[in-house]
Amino acid sequence: MEKPNAATVAAYDAAIPADPRATKGQMFGHPCAFVNGNMFFGTFAQTLIARVGVERAAALRDAGSAVVFEPMGGRPWRDYVQVDPKLVAAPTVAAYAKEALEVTAALPPKVKK
Repeated sequence: MEKPNAATVAAYDAAIPADPRATKGQMFGHPCAFVNGNMFFGTFAQTLIARVGVERAAALRDAGSAVVFEPMGGRPWRDYVQVDPKLVAAPTVAAYAKEALEVTAALPPKVKK
């Protein structure tokens, strides 16, 4: 799996909300941000992903603003969108990250195994 380059990680870092609920970590070797143990924002190769909910992800896809995240062909994560930080303005990426934090914070906390 392709690792994010420095520019992608910088775009990720710049977009994470300054909120005490948000914690940084990694998933599959990619920088990601979590709230209550649930991932809400992260990197995937040279793109960024945000958990905005199924309906919102579909609306953003239909508007042409983002694509639904599909880490493996035919297996979409319907509540996540994927954007290229080279093509989407930084304030828009930050807005997606903030929205993702709020959506994910409303979910039940992840129970550790």
